Amino acid sequence: LALLSSVLYFDSVVRRRESLAGAKFPPMQIFFEEANKVLNGVSGAAADNNASAGNNEQVSEVFQTFWRDGRKYQIFLHLLAQTVSTIPPGILSSCNNAFFFQTKHPHDRDLVMAHIGRSEKGVVNTEYKRYLARIPRQMAISKLGYSEDVIELEPILVHPLMVSGSEPSDHEIL
Repeated sequence: LALLSSVLYFDSVVRRRESLAGAKFPPMQIFFEEANKVLNGVSGAAADNNASAGNNEQVSEVFQTFWRDGRKYQIFLHLLAQTVSTIPPGILSSCNNAFFFQTKHPHDRDLVMAHIGRSEKGVVNTEYKRYLARIPRQMAISKLGYSEDVIELEPILVHPLMVSGSEPSDHEIL
């Protein structure tokens, strides 16, 4: 994964140089399902015996650079994870838009509260924090971070719509 992210990152640098010269490229969208496993590696008996912590840190560090600089290279990275605390801090702090569903672990709730600007040392909104643990199914707290208007940066409770779709067959993919 470190090699793949390096190739994508350096390719994006070249694409940016070419775009400054007038070339047009569509933005690149990359989705990381099970982001905690992709960014930190999968733990397990076989994996633990064969890999060192340094390898995981190397992969994570390359991705953190990619996350920080991606937007200026027209690369938009999206992560999906069940546990906020498993995301490397450098990546989590680079996420401007976020959807947080029900969050059980207290450390995860602390990270969410800081991310949405509700508890950054000092007064803690305990009702808001407790609500994170009991948000109804299919509801989420959303924070969209690309606006110059402070009102639009406030977190809101949303009900994301499910989009009907079916997995394409191998034939359709080809």
